[in-house]
Amino acid sequence: MARITRAALHVSVEEVKARMIHDNNPLYRQRWIIIYQALVDPREAKDIAKHTGVSVSTVHKLISTYNRQGVAAVETKGKGGRYNAYLTIEEERDLLRPFFERAARGELTTVAQIKQAFEKRVGHEVDETTIHRLLKRQKWRKLVPRPFHPQADKEEQELFEQSFATLVEEVLQSRDPKDERPVLKMAQDEACFGRICISRRSWAPKHIRPLIPRQIAREYIYVYAVVAPKEGKMTSLILPCADTSMMNLFLEHVSRTFSQYFLVIQVDQAGWHSAKDLVIPENIRLIYQPAYSPELNPVEHIWEEIREKAFSNRAFVSLDAVIDTLCDQLRQLEDNSKLLHSMTYFPHFRKAS
Repeated sequence: MARITRAALHVSVEEVKARMIHDNNPLYRQRWIIIYQALVDPREAKDIAKHTGVSVSTVHKLISTYNRQGVAAVETKGKGGRYNAYLTIEEERDLLRPFFERAARGELTTVAQIKQAFEKRVGHEVDETTIHRLLKRQKWRKLVPRPFHPQADKEEQELFEQSFATLVEEVLQSRDPKDERPVLKMAQDEACFGRICISRRSWAPKHIRPLIPRQIAREYIYVYAVVAPKEGKMTSLILPCADTSMMNLFLEHVSRTFSQYFLVIQVDQAGWHSAKDLVIPENIRLIYQPAYSPELNPVEHIWEEIREKAFSNRAFVSLDAVIDTLCDQLRQLEDNSKLLHSMTYFPHFRKAS
């Protein structure tokens, strides 16, 4: 006859049920569930194990210990955990505190300096993996810093973001009062793409180190793009250079493409955006973002998307191959309004909506 596994009645069934629901420790909750099963429905250990998702030996060991020791058998630490440590969690936090400012500046590219401070604190050498585990416990992570131009004016950038809606209203004052076309708020930028290889991290299975071609071929082309972040609309042109004549061509193209709208377009302070020979169509008004502030322009995210998806770890055999790839990527983006909206709907555009 099969052996029936039963739990002793050290505490009432109601209390066991309450503990298996409300105990803060997930390990203890699982143990109370096993005990509850053995109390209200005694049966073979294999059936309890199947019902609770543990091994048969775990059921045997827990019920046997519980029957002898009572509640103490449940509220005992498991085998895992951090029982031996050079420093407490709080001491680790204190050790890392002096490094916060340097971390914010992106200066901690390796753990060498933290390791040196740790070894000085504990009085002997440790392996580098000890520092990696410490950083993981303290929720540090290694990531690429967000770049900014050293000449950028933070206050001017914040003012631009806060007053963008007002700037839109101001430029609209100059349009013909009879012009009742809906207003489309947009951002414009241009970027250079060429045959110089861009190396990026890539996924690979264990034991495989990717090999990629690398070349420096100084052939390049320019992409002009304009996007309406809220609506997820976009148009672009691939042109041979970046100057006033090319900007005139692009603005004319944008004006015709969105002729049913009155366009307010955010641009940077490149020389060809404000040149005396620049011809601005009658349904377009330009708003100039602060100098040295590409991070304020939503179109920068489009360039990042294209470079990551189509230009990383590739060597193009010709400039025509670059142009073909750009055409394909730009068409895909223009057809994906949801992705465009997600990438480019910056806070200052939201505030102006």
